[in-house]
Amino acid sequence: MRNLIAIVASAAISLAASTALAEAPGPVFSQDKLEWKAGPPELPRGAEVAMLFGDPAGGGPYILRVRAPKGYKIGPHKHNGMETMTVLSGVVRYGQGAKVDPNAEKTLAAGSFAATPAEAGHWVNFEDDTVIQVTGVGPWNITYLDPRDDPRAAQR
Repeated sequence: MRNLIAIVASAAISLAASTALAEAPGPVFSQDKLEWKAGPPELPRGAEVAMLFGDPAGGGPYILRVRAPKGYKIGPHKHNGMETMTVLSGVVRYGQGAKVDPNAEKTLAAGSFAATPAEAGHWVNFEDDTVIQVTGVGPWNITYLDPRDDPRAAQR
């Protein structure tokens, strides 16, 4: 049932994005033209983000890419909205739950997909230099389930 909900939600996000694109000409560019910038303060240092569509801080659909080095980790966290992730290159270990559990992780190589329901705890460990594509509906937020994992705490 969760898989069906995730598929339906993913289809809804795609429909919302395609509807928004149908209203006005959308961005078209090749991946060599992406503008990579340092990740936001909500993510551990070392990742770069490239926006493809929308604005995660806004209230509509967004699509972005995250490029992270081997060994990069995002501890258990959740988002207010549903999120999908597609691995474009490299390998990640992805798990759902409130605490990292290596037995619950799935190894996701290029072409793999994961859908995370709103408010569901999950984590990602980058096993290789990796690029993922993330899709959701904003406003995007992140709440770490263990405050010690929140990189914003170290910046204060």
